[in-house]
Amino acid sequence: MYLPANPDCLVPPYGETYFQHPNGRCSNGRLVIDFIAEYLGLPYVKPYMGFKNGVVGRENMKHGVNFAVAGATALKSDFFEQKGFDADASSNYSITVQLGWFKDILPSICNSPSSCKEVFQSSFFIVGPIGGNDFGYPLSGKIPLEEFKTYSSLIISTITSVIRDLLDLDAVTVLVPGSFPFGCNPSILTIYETKDEEKYDQGGCLKWINEFFEHFNEMLQTEINRLRELYPHANIIYADYFNSVLQFYRSPQQFGFGENVIKVCCGSGGTYNYNETAMCGSSGVISCDDPSKYVGWDGYHLTEAAYRWIAKDLFERVVSGNSSLPYDAIFNFGDSLSDTGNFLASGNKAFLEFNSLPYGETFFKKPAGRFSDGRLSIDFIAEAYGLPYLPPYINVANGKNAQQGVNFAVAGATALDAKYFSQRGIGPVWTNNSLNVQVGWFKKLKPSLCKTKEECNRYFNRSLFVVGEIGGNDHNYVATATRNVAQLRPMVPLVIEAITKATSELIAEGAVELMVPGNLPSGCSAMYLTTFLSKNKEDYDEHGCFKALNEFVVYYNTQLIAALKTLRRNNPGVRIIYGDYYGAALRFFHAPNHYGFSGETLSACCGGGGPYNVNISAGCGNINSKVCPNPSIFANWDGIHLTEAANKLLAKGLIEGPFSKPPLKRSAFKIA
Repeated sequence: MYLPANPDCLVPPYGETYFQHPNGRCSNGRLVIDFIAEYLGLPYVKPYMGFKNGVVGRENMKHGVNFAVAGATALKSDFFEQKGFDADASSNYSITVQLGWFKDILPSICNSPSSCKEVFQSSFFIVGPIGGNDFGYPLSGKIPLEEFKTYSSLIISTITSVIRDLLDLDAVTVLVPGSFPFGCNPSILTIYETKDEEKYDQGGCLKWINEFFEHFNEMLQTEINRLRELYPHANIIYADYFNSVLQFYRSPQQFGFGENVIKVCCGSGGTYNYNETAMCGSSGVISCDDPSKYVGWDGYHLTEAAYRWIAKDLFERVVSGNSSLPYDAIFNFGDSLSDTGNFLASGNKAFLEFNSLPYGETFFKKPAGRFSDGRLSIDFIAEAYGLPYLPPYINVANGKNAQQGVNFAVAGATALDAKYFSQRGIGPVWTNNSLNVQVGWFKKLKPSLCKTKEECNRYFNRSLFVVGEIGGNDHNYVATATRNVAQLRPMVPLVIEAITKATSELIAEGAVELMVPGNLPSGCSAMYLTTFLSKNKEDYDEHGCFKALNEFVVYYNTQLIAALKTLRRNNPGVRIIYGDYYGAALRFFHAPNHYGFSGETLSACCGGGGPYNVNISAGCGNINSKVCPNPSIFANWDGIHLTEAANKLLAKGLIEGPFSKPPLKRSAFKIA
């Protein structure tokens, strides 16, 4: 095991719980890296300085070397000197310095490129967590948030540069932990203590600081996704330390911690039992009676009990191999973009053409309840996570065959209930099975999925909930009825409220990982282009898409992103992911040839003629419609929906990046 080690906390009560004496670890006992070594059946990893100073024999290197140093930073020390920060001397041991140490001892590990490659193929590299101290120094000095936000890109580029160096040296498996939720750090809480309760979340953590580090982690994950593309042979794993720790403050008793979990075990008074003038290790400062009831040890570092839980979560999800299948089930809600058969199973007599060829011709070779020539994006997502295609709820209402997920989406479904449209004389809508109805179906099904709260927590902790795409039909019905884009904006708050309400209800039911997609660029949709056909060239962008509609979708998606940000603040410990369908799909229309779409980019593959091959009186499947010879070179299938080829690229962009924010968990399989 080779990884970037031992801090310098060398006085009691450090080390008291496990080692019974100080041993260089800034905790009362073992650290995450110690527990990982235990899980892997390896001895605790020795510090690099021990080898350098001759205290530890070089024969011990076969089990790995620890290069980490307490107080170390990602950036070099001169950065902090130039900024005038009062940085610790150990910032001279930046991650770049640690990488240099690793390169220096390479001859002691292996003596040729081939032997190094062989050793590294069975080695586990851990890069971090690192970067917290880079922000810790300016935070301690109360540097304005906007200033130290500018350091994020530089820190992340330094981290990724080190990872690239390791990969170029033939490292294969690299674990990259994200930053901790420093808004829960007692030293930071003490510095920024305020009587304004709105500044704190339900666990007592500072919201604005955690929001910053959550964004930092999202940026880091985006760069990790880029590295995965550049090094497809490597297994680059992101470890979500942020949410692992945040749950301790959200549900402390679930992990065996006490009620006042925000206080530290070893300190000397104050709101958080942290006092900078009399810190843990100072004369007269004693530790609590039972450190296992505390998350924080000394104001900066965590207790052995907390590190054990982080390692357990990490090992179960990542190190043991479960990261290859991060989800045991997927539950999907939405409309025809992801309906795998509910509309068909409902017995709805409308649009029966979709239940005949050429629907389904490409993959299923027959109609399969999907509005496409083949698979939908939700099918590709299920494939990527090693799960079967999601059965429609109407076919599994009794819970059979539902343990690996269920699809509640219905073609024509809206975020708002159907009565909203009937009261305004708009419609008829295709179905009454709105998002609210679909969530009700899930609640009805839930007792057959899990029985107790504990069982449900375990099950849903390994489940992905996809809430949408939904809302597109709400706009479709109004747009086609009024042919006035301006009429759409007043609906936006209502539609978003319906989506966030549904998302909140699913969280209350136990969902902890949810993806909420935005809307597609409808200004590039063949159906919309036909509906809003104009002789005015100014109405179109340079790619032929209708500008007013795309501008509306951008506005809508921006409002949705803002609403999801509020949801995240109100639900710490829950991963709420925005699915950027707009950005993922816009590529097809702005650079179609780059993605293999050489057909008529804005026209439907299957339709009844007209400028965009869309004719309402002869829709796809109608006897008077025609289908293109090769749907794979078209993005648009029938005027409204995407082809299988486009759905595949949409799913690929969500799973492999960069169109899910924060990124979805890494899948076991790439979408070919």
